[in-house]
Amino acid sequence: MVVCMSGCLCVKFEDLERLCTDLESVEVQIQQKRRLISDLEEKAKHLKEDFELKKMMAELRGEDELPVARGLEELEQAKKELENFNTKTEELAKQALKGMAELDLPATQPEMDTNGSLIATLEKGPYQKSVKFIADKFDSTVPLTVDGVVLSPEKVVVTKVGDRKKGVQKLLALKQNIHRMARVALGEKDPEIEKVIDYMRKGAYTDIWDVAGSKQNITFENLYKELGITESSGKKRLQNFFTNSQKVLGECFPFKNVAPGVWERTFFGSLVWRRYNTVYPSPKESVGIPKPKKEPEGEVKTTKSESKIQPLNKYMETKELDKILYGNTGE
Repeated sequence: MVVCMSGCLCVKFEDLERLCTDLESVEVQIQQKRRLISDLEEKAKHLKEDFELKKMMAELRGEDELPVARGLEELEQAKKELENFNTKTEELAKQALKGMAELDLPATQPEMDTNGSLIATLEKGPYQKSVKFIADKFDSTVPLTVDGVVLSPEKVVVTKVGDRKKGVQKLLALKQNIHRMARVALGEKDPEIEKVIDYMRKGAYTDIWDVAGSKQNITFENLYKELGITESSGKKRLQNFFTNSQKVLGECFPFKNVAPGVWERTFFGSLVWRRYNTVYPSPKESVGIPKPKKEPEGEVKTTKSESKIQPLNKYMETKELDKILYGNTGE
């Protein structure tokens, strides 16, 4: 862990990999200990039945000395060890999230392939366990795909970007999204999310945002119909919402322009909308964050990893997200 030029702590991928390796090792021990406890509990059940029978027989015979229950010590010891493992897992997971919140991407000088995708190798990789840990937080599999950027244990690919500078900008955006998701999982407020919410709530386009913010894909024509806009002045104002808000918010603008008059909500935008709807709830809204789509990414090969939680779009719809996001269910 080092201090970068901006003064923040920067965590190296190899440091996160070590933490995730330790975390995985403890999780394996937990599974083993649970299986042992299950076997011991079955054994204890028979021991207890045998003890109760001996106790009744001693009472029936009028014996002065009653039998003593034995053979349960191993079960109690295993339960204590499982509790210690669970505590260690929580501590390691928190450390890994803190590392993820300050993680650097050790990308080599990127190259453009024949499909217009930008490809950079991760130095000192592969990072199997840390990339899986990150993907789990996005409720994704490995490789992780966010806004057209694909992160695998060996490399990172910006698909069909066509321009080296734009590709590097998207790599920086991925790094920011990784940091942001870790802070969300740690229960911290994200200043950029709060900045966008404040603008949308207090700015001149709140009525448009209240409708547009809930949508993953947007066309001007559809919004005109939904908002009942027929006059040219109203259409111009709606278009200005996107152009003017983008100028003010810059990279924090929750949408990206994918075609003339067509916009798509970014992953960051989905987090913004979910937080906005928590602070300013709408009784008819149900907000989802789309599960990252896999796109063709040239040399990147898909490897399977098990997802331990429900799909992200459903996951973000539950009240539990408010606890994960900011430790509350509203303000």
